Amino acid sequence: MDTGMTRREVSAPPRSASEQSIVADYTEDVVPQRAKRSNLRVFLLFMSMQLVFGAVLVGYGARFQGLTLQQLMLAMAIAATTMTVYCIGSANVGAVVGQTHAVTTRSIFGRIGSGVVSLLLVIDGMGFYLFTVLFVITLAQALLGTLPAVTLLTAILALVMIVNNYFGFTGLQKFAQYVAVPVMIVWGVYAVIKAFTTVSGSTLAAVPHAANPASILFVTGAMVGLSTWGNEPDVFRYAKARGASWWNIPTLAISYFLGAFLFPIMGYLIAAQSNVSDFAPSIRYFASFTLFGAAGLMMVVLLVNQWAVQDGNLYIAINGAQNLLSRIPGWRRQYTVVGLGLIAAALTFILPSLQQTFNIVTGIGAVTVPVASTIMAMDVFIVPKLFGLRRPLHRVASWSELALANWPAIIALVLGTGVGAYTGGLIPGTSGFGTTYIGFPALQAWVTGAVAYLVIVALVAKSPRAKELLGYSQMEEPPSTAPVAAGV
Repeated sequence: MDTGMTRREVSAPPRSASEQSIVADYTEDVVPQRAKRSNLRVFLLFMSMQLVFGAVLVGYGARFQGLTLQQLMLAMAIAATTMTVYCIGSANVGAVVGQTHAVTTRSIFGRIGSGVVSLLLVIDGMGFYLFTVLFVITLAQALLGTLPAVTLLTAILALVMIVNNYFGFTGLQKFAQYVAVPVMIVWGVYAVIKAFTTVSGSTLAAVPHAANPASILFVTGAMVGLSTWGNEPDVFRYAKARGASWWNIPTLAISYFLGAFLFPIMGYLIAAQSNVSDFAPSIRYFASFTLFGAAGLMMVVLLVNQWAVQDGNLYIAINGAQNLLSRIPGWRRQYTVVGLGLIAAALTFILPSLQQTFNIVTGIGAVTVPVASTIMAMDVFIVPKLFGLRRPLHRVASWSELALANWPAIIALVLGTGVGAYTGGLIPGTSGFGTTYIGFPALQAWVTGAVAYLVIVALVAKSPRAKELLGYSQMEEPPSTAPVAAGV
């Protein structure tokens, strides 16, 4: 694949110093080749998004929901494999197109669809952001004792944790590379090894009785909901696409498998060692077990990890919101960063409990934005091969160039999200809200969205109005040197 400069890069007028700043983060542009990062740097950033201490809740809950350690490991293997396969398409959309997830939806979903997906990005990102703030405060109370003015501290933390995002991808990447990943790998591996060599086989085998035992797929879904961000193009647009869709498998597989096994297993072992169903007291016990009682040191380690996670959470919401707000003359990305930080701080005053927040955000996160990402992957990689229809994506389309909507994509998004929400018990007002869990809701949502889109495209592909029906923008055809989907 030719990785030369696109027509936009060649013909665009010189940018001012502020426009070239890393703060701008190429939110409204294709990431130029000079700004691409090495595979190692992208790997470290993505790893920081998967090595999340919040995953201990998956393993901890599995223990008291009646699963054995072997069943938990099977669930995590299914989760990691499913997420890797999904992300091959999602990540490569970003690597090949070079645009944020939100602005890519302009050309693929049209004006209406882009607005819907961008709003979902904001909801998902802010939901996970608020859960992580609540999780950090819960950990702090467990490790350090009663804290004064907890609600105020939570709000302040929500605002402070926007700092890295002000500097865009560069801020995220440097924090992950030099701080978050090394700290969590060293401590996480040590903690798991020590727990494994300490807990007895009889203790592990004595799984607490659960009145309503969880299924393996239920625990699988919890991990998928926690780890599948949906906005993978935001990260991988900085990666160097190599002309084949398999180049990023090591980054994806290693990150997903390590994230799915390290902290969920740690959580299971914490539950087995402490034998206390309340999560918070177990954390203090685990601090004594792995860091010789240094609760303050463990809090620092966990804060580093959760701060890195927050970078990714807010990054989702920022790029979605910026796409919606980009129509406002003179609006800049840094305004969006600060604005969302203030909104997050305000929302912390109405947060529900930790477990309620966890269930809600992981459930919604798994069946909304990832469905849109799957449809995007179908449009960029599969539709050209099956139907010879190639959408121009060589630059960011302006709003005035867009079609009203790509109705087949929107219909597929609604169907996929609807299936996932119904089978996951996520629709308020229904009899199954909060109690229903049928099969593997996330996977069912993704497959429904992808199949529905391909079926509808097949029905309109031979029509002379196919491009109109599929909401193609008025953008000019891409130059032959543009890094579009050809050859991928």
